Amino acid sequence: MKDAIELKAEIEKILPKRLKGVLECYGFNLQELLTPLKWKPLVLIIGNYSSGKSTFINEFIGKDIQRTGQAPTDDCFTILTAPEEGEGPGDITGNTVVSDARLPFAGLRKFGEKFLSHLVMKRIESEKLKDIAIIDTPGMLDSVTEQDRGYDFLGVVGELAKLSDLIVLMFDPHKAGTIKETYKVLRMTLPVSAGEDRVVFVLNRIDECENLEDLVRAYGTLCWNLSQMTGRKDIPRIYLTYAQIPGREIPPEFQVWEKEREELKKALLSAPRMRLFHMLQEVDRVSRQLVLVIRAMEGFKEHFVKRLKGFFKSLAVTGAFSFLLGDLIMHLVSGYPEKPFLAHLVSGNLSVDTFFWPVIWLLLTIGAGSLYFQKVTFPRLENRFVSAPDELVKLESAYDRDLWERVRSKVVGLLKKEARHQIWVRHKRQLSKVERFINTDLQAFYDRVKRF
Repeated sequence: MKDAIELKAEIEKILPKRLKGVLECYGFNLQELLTPLKWKPLVLIIGNYSSGKSTFINEFIGKDIQRTGQAPTDDCFTILTAPEEGEGPGDITGNTVVSDARLPFAGLRKFGEKFLSHLVMKRIESEKLKDIAIIDTPGMLDSVTEQDRGYDFLGVVGELAKLSDLIVLMFDPHKAGTIKETYKVLRMTLPVSAGEDRVVFVLNRIDECENLEDLVRAYGTLCWNLSQMTGRKDIPRIYLTYAQIPGREIPPEFQVWEKEREELKKALLSAPRMRLFHMLQEVDRVSRQLVLVIRAMEGFKEHFVKRLKGFFKSLAVTGAFSFLLGDLIMHLVSGYPEKPFLAHLVSGNLSVDTFFWPVIWLLLTIGAGSLYFQKVTFPRLENRFVSAPDELVKLESAYDRDLWERVRSKVVGLLKKEARHQIWVRHKRQLSKVERFINTDLQAFYDRVKRF
């Protein structure tokens, strides 16, 4: 744990030094990148109501902290942690939690007062909670809308998933993956907020199956539903567990899964080490997203320079034409001036006065051309790539394509708001800074983590 704290401190120190200016130049928020590094590793436990989340938490901690029952028993998001030095046990309200700058939960304020009244932190004397914090969540339900809860439940789960180092998704044999909110979380929320490596699937309360045949049927149903919800052909590992409740005897045929119960508990305790990998993965991901945005802006700049060169060529030809023939056309139309510049040039009778109208026509041509480029040509170029930003970058791998999906809207936003500014930025210099950070600093951090 000491190594993890030291590494986190080093990352928090080096990120502003290496990337702050570059991130701000392209609309990234450094604070959003640093926020997940705050505080201790987080374990988020979600699942449908009566899946045994609270019972499992109580058993893991060794104390009856969370209310349990067959029906929905708790409508709060509960952060369980041990008191820090100088603090005592007790409950802390949601408003206090999101206002504490030491904690990473400030982003939850956007979900409103209704949600904050359903957020609480419980400080509990527990050795297991000294190095990690557990977030218990309200059970997911069928046919629930944002209006029914009063706040954006899926949005809150997504925000917490971004901060979490391990996400435990629990099911029970009676509702094995059939809850609508569970479907939305798996299908829409978690893929955006967290990588698949952070999610652990658990079929809990298996001791309530009447026999092994009933368990196999429930397991098969869950596997089928997971394949539909995740869109994956391969099924992830599913822990089969049950609660060890004093006074209740577990049937012998289910005791073979005792080992999986212990493995699941060890997975929770491994959150500090997972934090290191996720910390670096997040920095790595954002850095590579930044690379794609810079390349897109460099691509836009290159198209601008190409279009500008073409404009100068056209302007040179048009300027020469207006310089030589502008006053001649004016003479043919109005009779003024009496002798155009071209006639003076042919006769060799040139003076300062003979250049007056050619220069005027040249300046008018340059002015009109510049105005046309600013008001017509450049906006067309901007609109072209706002509509088709994919043309700005060459995506060489599936990973690049995944990252590009996340930053395409940011590129479009930059073009809409700062297109003229971006053509003056030295993108190649900014790109070299980011690539040097990825290849040197970040790689050194990865090498250190591998030795932990």
